[in-house]
Amino acid sequence: MSEPPRGRLPRGRHGLPREVVTSSQRTRLEAAVVEVTAAKGYEATTVGDVLERAGVGRETFYELFTDKRDCTLVAHDRLVDELEARIRIAYLGPAPWPERAREAVATALAFFAERPPVARFMLVELFAIGAPARERFQQGFNRFVALLEEGLDEDPGDGVPVRPTSLAVGAVAARTYEEVLVGRASELPQLVPELTYELLVPFVGEAAAEEAAAG
Repeated sequence: MSEPPRGRLPRGRHGLPREVVTSSQRTRLEAAVVEVTAAKGYEATTVGDVLERAGVGRETFYELFTDKRDCTLVAHDRLVDELEARIRIAYLGPAPWPERAREAVATALAFFAERPPVARFMLVELFAIGAPARERFQQGFNRFVALLEEGLDEDPGDGVPVRPTSLAVGAVAARTYEEVLVGRASELPQLVPELTYELLVPFVGEAAAEEAAAG
């Protein structure tokens, strides 16, 4: 038996403002599409599945979203915003850039490890949508590349030739995807040293990357 929808409003007359009701319904629908899609796959998921999980009526769904794809993409965008906010808090501090980069990696991996269905939804199932999903992924990817580059006004040190930041971030993203694909999202924090090294070595060299990766 599935869990009851989170954040369901009281039944009957509750006197809550319309905007509060709408916000609750939207949040529940977005959470439901993530959970159901992660469990069943995007193609197999129906609007009915999402409605049942969220405890929201069909008419309300279509007042808030155009269709299943729209709901899925909106849910993805909100999760990307949440992930970026967490990484930004961890990353934009006074510590040296390699240490902050490690914190960014650790934060991202913890985000996915805490909620394996979210990891599968964002990194695997979303791509069943096709071109719109690839565009969304690229937009999110570019945001994280830009965030990482905010620290690169510092001297990377040792005259190490710098590889394009997108390739370094891409290597981390690819390994994360591989782990999520085979059901190991909850184990991602174990990869913090390895992926920190992968991210940093093109910029700071092997010795400094190893030191930062070790924490």
